[in-house]
Amino acid sequence: MSTPGSGSLNNRFSSYQQSYNGKVLAEEQTSTLQDTVAAQYQTEETANAVLNQLHAQRQQVQSANDDVWETRQLTEETKRELVALQAKYRGKKNKLRVIIGMMGLVDFLLFYRLLRCRGSFFC
Repeated sequence: MSTPGSGSLNNRFSSYQQSYNGKVLAEEQTSTLQDTVAAQYQTEETANAVLNQLHAQRQQVQSANDDVWETRQLTEETKRELVALQAKYRGKKNKLRVIIGMMGLVDFLLFYRLLRCRGSFFC
């Protein structure tokens, strides 16, 4: 049997232990929530940093794409100019061939005349 006052002492002690355990549990939960919030902020900062890096990389890729497009256009323009220069070169080359042919013909005719007139230009 227990003494008349010991039952209430046990109840108080149990209540104190439950209260202490509840306080410890509440502190642990508060600490866990604080850690969770800190992790969330850290994750958000990391996500923002990654997003900024991705945005910068997107800008770099877009810039490189623009450079490639500009290079393609310049290459096409250069090809057209080269074709035009080649055509001009062929035209000048053909004119020179005609002039050389005409001068050769005149030279041949003068030589023939020299032979026919026996060394004199005037027969």
